Amino acid sequence: MSAPRFAALATCLAAGLLACGGSSGSVFTDGTNGSSGSSGAPGAAGDPGSFSTDPVGTNAACVTAIKNASLPAVNLVLMYDKSGSMGDPLEGGDPKAKWIPVNTGMKAFFADPSSTGYNASLQFFPAPGDLATTCAAPYASPLVPLTSLGQSQSLVAALDKAAPQGGTPTLPALEGAIAYAKETSRARPDEKTVVVLVTDGEPGLMVNGTFSPGCANNDVAHVAAAAASAYAGTPQIPTYVVGVGPSLQKLDAVAKAGGTSAAFMVPVSNPTETTTALQKALESIRSQVKLSCDFALPAAPAGQTLDTSRVNVAFTSGNGHETPLVYSSDCGAANGWRYDDIAHPQRIELCGAACGTAQADRNGKLTVALGCQTNQTQK
Repeated sequence: MSAPRFAALATCLAAGLLACGGSSGSVFTDGTNGSSGSSGAPGAAGDPGSFSTDPVGTNAACVTAIKNASLPAVNLVLMYDKSGSMGDPLEGGDPKAKWIPVNTGMKAFFADPSSTGYNASLQFFPAPGDLATTCAAPYASPLVPLTSLGQSQSLVAALDKAAPQGGTPTLPALEGAIAYAKETSRARPDEKTVVVLVTDGEPGLMVNGTFSPGCANNDVAHVAAAAASAYAGTPQIPTYVVGVGPSLQKLDAVAKAGGTSAAFMVPVSNPTETTTALQKALESIRSQVKLSCDFALPAAPAGQTLDTSRVNVAFTSGNGHETPLVYSSDCGAANGWRYDDIAHPQRIELCGAACGTAQADRNGKLTVALGCQTNQTQK
């Protein structure tokens, strides 16, 4: 009689890359019995029977529980400059040169299937009102909280509703974005969270007909210092910068301080090129902030103890092809996985090709099967 099966328990992280999958349709077979073994890590010293060389997975008779898993999401905290120079005709701006094409590029990025598994929040600056209100606005509270880019209607609606006007209080805006990013990172420690600042100018506002910092310390040096502090802090928050328009090289200082080398520069001489360049800039950020290839080790069913020598991992592609992964402590196996700490494992890490495949296949799914001897490569 086979070991008892338990109902699948979803452990998917919110808005993760991989869709949750069930236990049906597995192509795995297993020749091991369901007898209990050592609770040590696969292949641990003194535990010669703690692994199998045969594929094991969700349909094996020895499986006692099936857990679905997903790679942690990436969170983009977008702080978007809607100052008058972005497109307010009353302030000398042309919406067809910056505001419209930049919004179009941003919407295309949101809708890109490759953005699945990523989340974004959105806030604009400056906030409306007098100087004191603009400088002290609650920029740490986004207009659109974190939203899956697979369901970006609220982000698109916010872009459609906003209109450019006012100055550029970059320092309070960036400090607000960093505060929200830190809050998000603490609430979602498994996920990567970064700030993306999109702006068409250096910090400053018109005060009594004169361009000045306006808000306290609202200059490039202090903005860069805020980015540096966020990058050096815990949790670490990188700041990416997208400069819309020519002659914005001073923004490189902000990006470098934020740990991201240099600002992305978007030309504004041709609206079509502006849209394309903005989208490519966001795609470049996405490629640099890849989804992590590790996830939490599922807990054992209630009343049971997890035996880490009896854990197996599978990846099923979007077209339904299931691949058994093998435990590989040194990640020498391309389609392998390992524990973060063999003595006290807390997380599962995908190796090499398995990691790349999981990152690239947005319709794939991961499954963790408990109960059967771990399938492991032998040296």
